[in-house]
Amino acid sequence: MLNRMWLMIAAAAMILATCAEVPAQGPAGERGGRPSFDRLLQAFDADASESLSEDEVPERVWARLSQADANGDGAVTREEFDGYRPGNRP
Repeated sequence: MLNRMWLMIAAAAMILATCAEVPAQGPAGERGGRPSFDRLLQAFDADASESLSEDEVPERVWARLSQADANGDGAVTREEFDGYRPGNRP
């Protein structure tokens, strides 16, 4: 259990460091995009629900990720993530 916790902390630190220091990969692997949903799921989807919620991701990640929550249910699915474009929300 303790090893899994450290692994999750290390994965979260890696993702945050990547997001903060290196431009993310876009859909075609181009710089300047956002991290892929697969990478986010791999790092943070603790309950294997194929969606991400506020209690699974660091506050800093959720602050941005939650903008893609189209139906307001508190979880972001692949479809919501793929369909989100900054500025398309009221």
